[in-house]
Amino acid sequence: MMSLNSIGALITVFAVGIAVTGGIFADEPSASTDATEASAAVPSFYVRAVTGPLAGKSVCYVCRNGDRPVVVVLLRELGPDIAALLKDLDRTVNQHRADGLRCFAVMLTDTPQRDSARLQTLAFDEKIDLPLTLVGEASTQGSPLAISRETAVAVVTYQDRRIVQRFAFKAGTCDETARKSIIAAAEKLVEAKSE
Repeated sequence: MMSLNSIGALITVFAVGIAVTGGIFADEPSASTDATEASAAVPSFYVRAVTGPLAGKSVCYVCRNGDRPVVVVLLRELGPDIAALLKDLDRTVNQHRADGLRCFAVMLTDTPQRDSARLQTLAFDEKIDLPLTLVGEASTQGSPLAISRETAVAVVTYQDRRIVQRFAFKAGTCDETARKSIIAAAEKLVEAKSE
């Protein structure tokens, strides 16, 4: 098993590598997808899995999920609204797993050791099965999956590795109405895949 120092060093090396190659994210222009963002390609990128069957490994969930319908949650903060969102998405994915729906969450962080423990605690306390992952904050440059500095959580739905819709929220604003909209968007992905 890797020590926390080894994991931290690996994440640092990964973040520096991403920063040198141009990164995996870009500045987010708005809270919803406009015509120019719709159908943008979702880039492949590696994260450090904190929970799930691949915990402790560097994984490209975009690659693993292929052309399936996917919801990716990009986090900067953890709070009660985020826990509720992840629980709702976990439940929805479990209901539509046979339809191919997948989801993973990525915490953007400069403190991977601290945030890894926080994600593990969240998954345990809230009984969340979907993969919770980390990536260095330095890797948030130059991609369609971008979130602005003011955004605490962004949700991107995609199908066939093309963005369908995105949502962005400031800290504490991902309320029940917002969660219902995100779940509806996830279920719409499944319906579109069936047609």
